[in-house]
Amino acid sequence: MASTSAEAPRLSIVIGSNGAAGSVEACLTALEPQIDGAEVLVCEPEPSSPELRIRFPFARFLERRGALVPALWRDGIDTARAPIVALTISPMAPAPDWVETIHAQLQSADVVAGAVEPGEGLRLSDWAEYFCRYAGDMLPFPPHACADLPGDNAAYRREALEQAKPLYGNGFWEPVVHSALEAGGASLWHAPELVVRQGRSAGASAFARQRIHHGRAHARARGAQFGRGRNLAGVLGAPLVPPLLAWRSVRETRRRRRLRLRALAALPLILFFDAAWAVGEALGHLDVLRGR
Repeated sequence: MASTSAEAPRLSIVIGSNGAAGSVEACLTALEPQIDGAEVLVCEPEPSSPELRIRFPFARFLERRGALVPALWRDGIDTARAPIVALTISPMAPAPDWVETIHAQLQSADVVAGAVEPGEGLRLSDWAEYFCRYAGDMLPFPPHACADLPGDNAAYRREALEQAKPLYGNGFWEPVVHSALEAGGASLWHAPELVVRQGRSAGASAFARQRIHHGRAHARARGAQFGRGRNLAGVLGAPLVPPLLAWRSVRETRRRRRLRLRALAALPLILFFDAAWAVGEALGHLDVLRGR
């Protein structure tokens, strides 16, 4: 049962929709049995159908047309009312104990993030996306303190978010926020018990476009803190980025001794997606150099 407006929710769950067909429904279906005492905010760049909204009356739907997930997360965080805010994206299906595990883990940490596992029925492009984004969050791994955490499966104490609020006015980019929180003394924990599973995405073309947009916005935000030389290096060094990122993805499958053949089969697409990210980063650094 969802919390009513007169009740203060214990947990706010912010879902950034990336536009993958059917993903919002699958994510909400996974959450439905475990949301007692929580509010659920679906932040989306295009409106879900009236039928979907009726199907899940416990969720509130916030629309910001054309927005990237970091901007959607920011809007959801600003709307959320609970002392704990959890983030995910619509292609993720949280495990049945996801909410329970968040509450347990945040007894001893300011921020907790977990594992991202592959779901069922993934296409080759989905596998490539998985390795590009989540190879470092694949099970198994030991619980450990870490700032390099996946925002797609993370939860925060409200005090930590308030501390970081000046950093995410232009979008909640978790690498920037997590690094600042760690530098400020917050405790960040990577917990293998906290699990989501990645379902199908919006497809290879959509993900490549997203990588360019995200890479550009990310580099622009970081580049604003850099000098001219560092931004120029970001432009000139772009060709080195795809093989480095792809090597890191494949290395993680070797370290965990699983999915190595899947990663090799997906390697051409992994390199393509990493090249899209590198193009976006180069454009972002160039934007800063041009004063845009």
